[in-house]
Amino acid sequence: MTQSKIDKKIKSGRGSGVRDSYKPWIKVWEIKSKGVSHMIAGVKIFRTHHLLSNAERDYLTVLEHDASIIDIREQYPLLTQAETQAIASSINCRHPVYPGTQIPVVMTTDFLITFLDPSGETRLAARSVKYRKEFEQADLHVRNRIAEKLAIEEKYWSMRGVDWKLVLHENLSKIRLANLRVLRTYANIHPSLPTEKNIGNLLEYIAGSKTDQIPLKALLEKASRDIYIDYMSVKRLFHHLLWIGRLESDITSKIISLSQPLHVWPSHRSAALSPPTEVSHHA
Repeated sequence: MTQSKIDKKIKSGRGSGVRDSYKPWIKVWEIKSKGVSHMIAGVKIFRTHHLLSNAERDYLTVLEHDASIIDIREQYPLLTQAETQAIASSINCRHPVYPGTQIPVVMTTDFLITFLDPSGETRLAARSVKYRKEFEQADLHVRNRIAEKLAIEEKYWSMRGVDWKLVLHENLSKIRLANLRVLRTYANIHPSLPTEKNIGNLLEYIAGSKTDQIPLKALLEKASRDIYIDYMSVKRLFHHLLWIGRLESDITSKIISLSQPLHVWPSHRSAALSPPTEVSHHA
């Protein structure tokens, strides 16, 4: 890496843009990762997300499910290098450099999130995602070095008034993640299904049913007959409404199964806005 290459990346727009036009600073083919990297088509932000670990992939799913989040920018650069160098100096630690050089690394934050707070104001939150084992299995020197880099990152965002937190993958509910992975496949369904008429009919049927006393498949079969939509379409619409929050259920206590009852009810929250629970509760 050379400073000239860094300057070219900046000039090309890397690390800039919002929503669909954002260009991550790091793309998966540019870095040797010890873990598994992913290029994933977003279901909230319609571009390819570049994720450097399974932990980042899972946290992206959590963020995509949060109705209050309106932008997700991964591998966000902490520019300029001069600023992060000054921060490192102020907390008496070494700024990372690219291997074999004295060129200061362009540090990054795993996720920069834009969300609407309960009052409707746009706010930013920064999140770094790691495994607990990265700390537990490392020797003291490595743990201290990780902590130093995170301290630089935290102060960078603090100086901008942006909330920063470290997310440990192990703290994310495995059951919730398993359910969200399935529900995510229904995030975008054919536009002929989620019409206000179909949604209203299904929500009304669910509201009048004892959903916790009948297997989910049987419930959806009865709904299909009641609202005159074929079973597979009702199944898609049901899971879509769970994903977007028009239907609510406890998805952290057990895996959703068609053969088991699922207590589910229409949401009374605004369909357009909900508190940023994933930002606060999982950070």
